[in-house]
Amino acid sequence: MLKIDKYFVLIVLSIYQVLLNADLLNDRILIPTNNANKSCMVYQPYLGVVDDIESLDIRSDKFEITDQKALILNGNVEVDFPEGLLTSGKARIDQDNESISFKKKGDLFLKDYFFRANSGLLNRNDSSIYLQSGKAFINARGLLINFDQLKGDIDGEIIIDKVSMTSCGDTKKGWELIADKIVLKGSNNRGYAKSVKIKAFDKTIINFPIIPFATSQDRMSGFLEPNLSYSSDGLDFMIPYYKVISDKADITAALRNISERGFGFEGNIRNLHGERDNLRNIDYIYFTKDKEYSRIYPNQSNSRWAFAIKDSFGDKNKLWVDVNWAKASDSLVLSDMPGEITSLGSQREQRLNQNISINSIFKDFYIVVSKEGYQTLNPVLTNGYKKNPALDIKYLKNFKKFSIYEHFNFTDFRASDLHGFFGNQVNGKYKYLINDPVEGSRVFYDFKITNFSTFNGFKIMTSLGVRNISYNLKNKEYKTKSVTAPNFKIDISTSFMKKEDKLLHIIKPRILYGFVEYKNQTMNPVFDSNRLNMMNQLFNNERFVGMDRIGDQNFYTISLEYKKRKMNMDRLSLKISQKFYLENKKVFLDDMNLMPMSNMMQNLSEMNSKNSMFNEDKDNLMVMGKWMPNMKTMTMFYGGYSQDVKKYPMAGLSIDHKFKNGRIAYAKRYTKMAGDFNKELDYSEFFTDIRLKDNLSIFATIKRDDDSGIKIDSSFGIGFENCCFNFRIVTSDKNLSRYLNLQNSNSYIYLNEAWDNIITIENKSRISFEFEFKGLNSGYKKMNRFINNSIFSY
Repeated sequence: MLKIDKYFVLIVLSIYQVLLNADLLNDRILIPTNNANKSCMVYQPYLGVVDDIESLDIRSDKFEITDQKALILNGNVEVDFPEGLLTSGKARIDQDNESISFKKKGDLFLKDYFFRANSGLLNRNDSSIYLQSGKAFINARGLLINFDQLKGDIDGEIIIDKVSMTSCGDTKKGWELIADKIVLKGSNNRGYAKSVKIKAFDKTIINFPIIPFATSQDRMSGFLEPNLSYSSDGLDFMIPYYKVISDKADITAALRNISERGFGFEGNIRNLHGERDNLRNIDYIYFTKDKEYSRIYPNQSNSRWAFAIKDSFGDKNKLWVDVNWAKASDSLVLSDMPGEITSLGSQREQRLNQNISINSIFKDFYIVVSKEGYQTLNPVLTNGYKKNPALDIKYLKNFKKFSIYEHFNFTDFRASDLHGFFGNQVNGKYKYLINDPVEGSRVFYDFKITNFSTFNGFKIMTSLGVRNISYNLKNKEYKTKSVTAPNFKIDISTSFMKKEDKLLHIIKPRILYGFVEYKNQTMNPVFDSNRLNMMNQLFNNERFVGMDRIGDQNFYTISLEYKKRKMNMDRLSLKISQKFYLENKKVFLDDMNLMPMSNMMQNLSEMNSKNSMFNEDKDNLMVMGKWMPNMKTMTMFYGGYSQDVKKYPMAGLSIDHKFKNGRIAYAKRYTKMAGDFNKELDYSEFFTDIRLKDNLSIFATIKRDDDSGIKIDSSFGIGFENCCFNFRIVTSDKNLSRYLNLQNSNSYIYLNEAWDNIITIENKSRISFEFEFKGLNSGYKKMNRFINNSIFSY
């Protein structure tokens, strides 16, 4: 009889179908639940007392044994077997054929499943099953199933006719799935449903001729929650489908139609491969023809697409290859049609990576050979320099108190045209386009010896090193200079602790001295470097990100940090640090003019650079703090003050509070000299998610550019959830950059003068309707709302 349990578990995990009948509630087989956000009803069966695998406890009003050694049971039949109980009006147990049949209504109680049928037959000998006019309940999903007939071979094919399913107490006030036929393939755990109809509130909302599905319990193929939204591009409708390929691979694909754009599809492919389960992730978007884009740019291609591949091959402890490559048909495709089920780009994405690297680790050496490039998603800007190739060799050897570090880098830079970089300015103005930019190779070398020691409770770290940069340019008219600069740093810190009940008070004073010798580098180009922000410069001998400048400095930094810890968690912390320059800095990123100029112009550029805003990090003061009055509330803040310009170049505040019915959060960020063409960045963000009642909740987000007073992004949603449905209506509003008159932008001499005329703000509003039929969620969780909230996932 244990085989019966196996049969029914397979059937229930495979089908997922049923109509609630009042008799199951009246008979107390199902009990209505008070928790409306979960299942509408629960199943708490009595499974008898037999637990011996070889035993059966049979009860009946009448017993009869036939000549074929069959046992006929008639009247109040009850068969108690391990982990299950069968009751019926009449039953026949055939020991020779290892079968059991029943009539006059039979109920089968299993641990997590219940079945009721007018008649049925189960045969262990040939694995056949037959049920007539049956019902079933799946406790784990709260699903009720109703079928006219179920027949077939447990190990082969099972056919189920006239199937319906719901998780609602009343289908007229909920939802119902109806199928003419379901075919299950036991051999490959696959199946399909034919002539499928979905009803909500007793009205048909969608029909499907056929739906394939998998019968596995964990990761399940199937159609996911449709996405329906409305924006300035019209109605946007998508139907995603999730397909399990194997234990380590899956595909999500979706058909998508945007009224003003056209028809297309997008998807995601994931695969764990290799001995160490490296992750391969492929995202793609393709639209056959964009009607709106063709109208604005008739000479461009009709089809629009984008893809991204992230992959890794090999053993990351020895030799491996990393791929991070993305490409788009044009720079605006991800702004016009951002991905819905993919992680490919967004309406605010700035560029796509096109990088490949070969990595190896051999004893104390780390070697990387790479190719690096980008595709800009700003149609006004160029793609910049490509690194083709780049070679990095790093060596690190640790001794008892010493370490030796060496870094050699060779990079060849190529660009057909470019603009918008620090080194591409003329008197502080960005040249619109440089058709013949400086190209060539750069060699960078860094050597450093570090000592770690302690003395009377003080930690002392000292380092002595040297850096070298040299160039070999294709443009022979530019003269470069190889520079070598030594550097030194000593870092002294200690800690004072005091315990007080469950509290631990910690004070950490720290002082650091750093020195980098000045070398004139005004004649050298800037290929890939940028300014390091003031927070990261406090305890650092580097002033720039990249390898084009050795930033001179002679400074010391003083820091004092206090922490109050409770239960190994920081409840209160405050850190004040200030950097003091003993000499004025002389090296800056905007020293080099990459356009031909006279010596007078070059001298003027050098003078401008020394008085520019890039020198505003003199005597930096930074304050950072955190406060957690309880486990539900956290406040974090930081701020930087520049004495050189008497301003606050950067600051931030975050407040996050969780309470019984939700969460509320606020963040403020302010950073000078950030974004495209040194625009100031001054923005704030508000978020809330509140449950108003047991079934009703709201959430909202607002992002605002406080400097211009323009709302960047906002969304508001109302959600309703009960044991039957989960609905959510979301409205979003975004202000995005819109690029105008691109064909005439060459008429501007300097790009930053033309910026306001080339770019305007476009508002894109969107209304999305999301819904879930309870009980149909995919058992496989993926970082995407379509996987988590599915409409049919078998």
